[in-house]
Amino acid sequence: MMMKSGENEGICTGIKLVRGAYITRETRVASSLGVPSPIHGSILETHRCYNECASFLLEKVRDGSGAVVLATHNTKSRKLAAAKAEELGIRKGDTKLQFAQLMGMADGLSLGLRNAGFQVNKYLPFGPVDHVIPYLVRRAEENKGFLSTSVQDRQLNYQERTHTEAKPLKVAVLEWFKESGAE
Repeated sequence: MMMKSGENEGICTGIKLVRGAYITRETRVASSLGVPSPIHGSILETHRCYNECASFLLEKVRDGSGAVVLATHNTKSRKLAAAKAEELGIRKGDTKLQFAQLMGMADGLSLGLRNAGFQVNKYLPFGPVDHVIPYLVRRAEENKGFLSTSVQDRQLNYQERTHTEAKPLKVAVLEWFKESGAE
């Protein structure tokens, strides 16, 4: 509905698509209200929904009526989105299509995307410790598969750094901070 409203007004609607960022809280709130949980019944359903939403939003990017940040640490979702963007003829450097991951998570995936020419953002949680720590604990709880993918991530990091001349992502981020005067 929001996308349609934006299209009718000639406004490019920007969406950040995330996967399961508030599972525990959403389930608790739904239970307290006596309504069904908005959380999918399985991780496979969650992946399917995320990928379908990404595909829909990429079509909006192609049409010029949308912009999207695909926030995902999931390698399969990244591959599907990159392939869909190519299929739709979305230019790799188009700023209306960006990928995002938490700093320190899925760095190999981020490097691969950046080295392929896509816009990539690394999200760095910042704020009071009593807000940031619960957020990071929640993210770790919701990304239990992260530990099993950390070996894969290190391998991807190594592959991206040894097979390209591109700078490591953390070096590129630090250089950006220096150049922008954001130190």
